[in-house]
Amino acid sequence: MPENAEESFKCCRCGTMFGREGRYSARCPVCGHECTPDHCRVVVASNEEY
Repeated sequence: MPENAEESFKCCRCGTMFGREGRYSARCPVCGHECTPDHCRVVVASNEEY
């Protein structure tokens, strides 16, 4: 994995991507859906802002 990449959840309900930060589950900041790797896709993306 590239050094500037981090794992994020992509919410299966609203499509928002947000930081996973090593947690197994996290609540989507937009719709409140509880995301886990079993329900929401885990995406590896750059954490650099452009």
